[in-house]
Amino acid sequence: MSDGKRRIQKVFSGDLPDRVPLDIGGINNSTMHWKIEKKLCEALGFPCAGNNIIAVDQQVVVPDERILEYFGADTRTIYIRESGPWKEGGDGLFYDQWGIGRVFDGQYYTMKTHPLRVDNPREALSLYQWPDPRSEYRVAGLEERISSYAGRYTLVLEGLREVCFGLPSWIRGITDFYMDLVTDPVFSHEFLDRVLEWNLEVLRFVMDRIGDSIDVVKFADDLGTQESLLISPDTYREFIKPRHARYVEEIKKYGCRVLLHSCGAVRPLIEDFIEIGIDALNPVQISAAGMDPGELKEEYGGRIVFWGGGIDTQAVLPAVTPDKVREEVRRNMEIFKKGGGYIFAQVHNIQPDVPVENVIAMYEAYREHSQY
Repeated sequence: MSDGKRRIQKVFSGDLPDRVPLDIGGINNSTMHWKIEKKLCEALGFPCAGNNIIAVDQQVVVPDERILEYFGADTRTIYIRESGPWKEGGDGLFYDQWGIGRVFDGQYYTMKTHPLRVDNPREALSLYQWPDPRSEYRVAGLEERISSYAGRYTLVLEGLREVCFGLPSWIRGITDFYMDLVTDPVFSHEFLDRVLEWNLEVLRFVMDRIGDSIDVVKFADDLGTQESLLISPDTYREFIKPRHARYVEEIKKYGCRVLLHSCGAVRPLIEDFIEIGIDALNPVQISAAGMDPGELKEEYGGRIVFWGGGIDTQAVLPAVTPDKVREEVRRNMEIFKKGGGYIFAQVHNIQPDVPVENVIAMYEAYREHSQY
């Protein structure tokens, strides 16, 4: 077993590895915009070989292997695709597998239309054509990619997206979906059951094909803002938690660890995440209300792995000097690494406004302070 795989296994088992494991792009929330990858390759002296973009909406990359090797990343992403390529609608919009229309704003693809944003959502749901959960396009080339890694790294399944809360809001429209939870709970449960059923079909198809090689399955549902939860804890526990629990149960049938990505001020739900079997939490948004690193580590350390939280990417990484970046990384790592249970990554993806010198300073500071 290689060091990259062994380190993260030790973290999940509660043991101390030789150093804090490093994640660069093992998930779709610890990577970088393609413009940053290009600058980083140039700064490190690597001829840019082009960008591997699977998350089209965010324009972030599966990082260049030379970057991962240079900094010593312990993870590699096994990224499933949608059921087919996006389609241009001729109306200025690009349509994804769910029929959601997006417009390119120069940096990202932003949602503009939603297939179930209609007056009669029940009828629309009964007629809705779900993407093929067993499309071969989803897994094309993944067995070859897995084989190329030869067991050297922790392999993370990515691409399942936001399975129980985000996806239904994208299909129905965010405002309408949130209103449905209050005004039409019967329909909401019906809709969420159908969303879960489809997501379970995708999961089984992928895992039956490549699950023996996967170490960690990551899924997402953003439940927080900077200041609070998007929905109350009671609403989460009625509508989302039982479906999260069912999804986690299915993942664990394949012997994998479970990583949940949930942005924002999610501290009121961390106990719920632990209860349903979530093994690790990302991005650990330390700038959000209630997400103080010391308090999180004291209350939940030893019961859930913190995967992220290395440095704030909103107000710190893009705005301060490289020396300040190093200091922020040092301080956060000293808190999170204590006693184990920590995997280093910045808080979410590195955006185009970040100076490349700060990116390098972040990873150099990680390296300096990563040893146990």
